Amino acid sequence: MPFSSRQYSVRRLANRAAGALGLNDRNLGQSDPDGLRYVTTISVRGHWFISVLCLFELAYRPHYGVTRFVVYALLLSALIAYNGYLHHRLRSGRPPTWHWLLALYALDMLLVSAGAAVSNGFSHEFFHLFYYPAMAGFAAMFNSLRLNIASVTVVSLIYVGISLIVGDGINLGEQDEKTLLARVGIMYAVVATVNLASRFERMRWQHAAERERALERERVEVSRSIHDTTAQSVFLIGMGIDTAKELAGDGNPELTASLEATSRLSRSTMWELRHPIDVGGIYEGRELGSALRSHVSGFANITSVRAEMIQTGVEPPLSVEVKSTLFSLAHNALTNAYRHAEASRVLIGLDFDDEEIALWVSGDGVGLPDDYASRGHGFANMRVAAERLGGHLEVEQRGFSGGATVTCKAPR
Repeated sequence: MPFSSRQYSVRRLANRAAGALGLNDRNLGQSDPDGLRYVTTISVRGHWFISVLCLFELAYRPHYGVTRFVVYALLLSALIAYNGYLHHRLRSGRPPTWHWLLALYALDMLLVSAGAAVSNGFSHEFFHLFYYPAMAGFAAMFNSLRLNIASVTVVSLIYVGISLIVGDGINLGEQDEKTLLARVGIMYAVVATVNLASRFERMRWQHAAERERALERERVEVSRSIHDTTAQSVFLIGMGIDTAKELAGDGNPELTASLEATSRLSRSTMWELRHPIDVGGIYEGRELGSALRSHVSGFANITSVRAEMIQTGVEPPLSVEVKSTLFSLAHNALTNAYRHAEASRVLIGLDFDDEEIALWVSGDGVGLPDDYASRGHGFANMRVAAERLGGHLEVEQRGFSGGATVTCKAPR
């Protein structure tokens, strides 16, 4: 019990400290994974640029002793090692977290401060300049102004201490104190300016996210409404037409042909209605593979065309836009297989690997004519959708199943 009580007290103290710094809502990027990944990518690239610049400064006409050279090399090696690890995480597809960026910022402050101390304190040539991009990155990632002010205050106190204690200190006769004050003031100015721009951009993002969530809720409501009303009505109409076909028999071939065409049209309409119904699951948070599997099953039930889905790899976290776009591509390909290709069997594949996502639909129908691209807007729209994902569309007029194969490949 005493340990639990202590643990509770520490947690309460931490929560109070977080509240004092404006971190209770933790606006640290968890609600914006794409934005966090973008910030991480820019930070990694920026640190590679700084690393190359430091390597050049270290190797080109060095004017310091062996001891300082070794210290600089060790500091730079630490930066390159950690930045390389972050780069590896990005390349391997593992989602970044704000903890890693916070550790990178702490490492930046430690290395810059150590470099300034080794370089004779205040009289160093340019080490204080490296504080500014690190602070700018921190201000862009963390939304709390109080946290940023606290951070820059701690860093400026460390830098002032190094300037006063290490080396020759500051020369009041040369008015070094004014230079020191200007450097510290610029630290605050950089942090305040970047934080203001970041807060403004985050507010815009939050408003856009709210609008998108409202649209998603509307889409879900529409999909449920279609399922409960229109889809049920079309299903009953189709059953009535099939019953009329049985009653008509073979006595009137023209009537039978007309009823058959109407029945096929009703099945096609039912299939088209499945798109807004099944895509609603994606807006509710369903995975793409699960939503497609249900969609393919519905396709087989409605059209009586044998359909099977094959998935390889583990589906990564995908945005709603990516999932809905790939879902629509699969739906359009299935529609073409049913309406135009006269397929009796369709295979749908969804492949995930470390580099890309591949969605393919292949049927055993009649394939595609040579002028398929100029007929209607279906394939043109599919190609535009694939390019919007940063990928491309591949079309085989005669695939391995005998009919056409349509493949969309997009970067993971």
